[in-house]
Amino acid sequence: MKDSAQLHSNKDELPGFLRGALMWRGSVTPRIFPSLLLMTGYCLLIVALDQYWRPLPHLAVTPFEYTGVVLGLVLVFRTNTGHERWWEARKLWGGIVNQSRNIVIEALSYVEALNIGSQENLWRKDMVKWTIAFSFATRESLRNGKNLDDLTDLLSEQELDAIKDAAHMPLFVAGKIAALLQQARLNHYIDGFVFKSLEEQRILLIDHMGACERILKTPMPLVYAIKARRFILIFLLLLPFSLIENLGFSAVFIYFLVAYPLLSLDRIGIELQNPFDTKNLSHLPLHTICEGIKLHCLALSAQPQSS
Repeated sequence: MKDSAQLHSNKDELPGFLRGALMWRGSVTPRIFPSLLLMTGYCLLIVALDQYWRPLPHLAVTPFEYTGVVLGLVLVFRTNTGHERWWEARKLWGGIVNQSRNIVIEALSYVEALNIGSQENLWRKDMVKWTIAFSFATRESLRNGKNLDDLTDLLSEQELDAIKDAAHMPLFVAGKIAALLQQARLNHYIDGFVFKSLEEQRILLIDHMGACERILKTPMPLVYAIKARRFILIFLLLLPFSLIENLGFSAVFIYFLVAYPLLSLDRIGIELQNPFDTKNLSHLPLHTICEGIKLHCLALSAQPQSS
């Protein structure tokens, strides 16, 4: 079953400028619209009070020019930090893809080619299916889910239930791979050098998974997030008092043009912090990545092996 949350996953940018600029789906605009509307309404209220009730205190524009530069630097740092987390997660999943391919290639190619019997063939099939299962188990673990329907054609119902009941699904699958490697070594399907190489690839899978968990469980420091948003709020609360003297009701439009990018950049920083959560915009397309691992590994196992 295809993950419906792929609608919000990262996709290629549209080539057309206007189409890309006016895109609604995938944009942070719907998510900041209530806050943007509230802040713009606040500015309209300030202007209306100044025009129809009595003059309110007016502030010079110059301080906002300087603080605006500082605020921009704060938001750029916040956005860059989120992007670094997103890009690191993508590189880690690239490693999971590569290690999965390496394990399958070595398991299929380096088993003793002479006198291959049913046990060796069964071992090969088990290595392929459990290597594929690792990526799916890792995906669901990072998303706090247990949807393994994509593995029903590879694993039995009992095996799927065992994964779901495990305290840590990816480690359970990694343990299965380790047990298969030990079995192959004891039964002399592989020699010591191949065992060592396969074990190194298995360890790298766990390393990549652990690094993804580090990203997931270590959000941006709360103290920085609070200060950044507090700075934005103070800036937007005081800004109307520097615009009303010369602009009148035109201040509302100018205020909107300032608030929109500030709130957008703040939201982008939040969206990029957790690249695994399907509720976030531009989350990593883990469904597609896992399906790619499955497709490629099964294609490798379908190829005739040299004898």
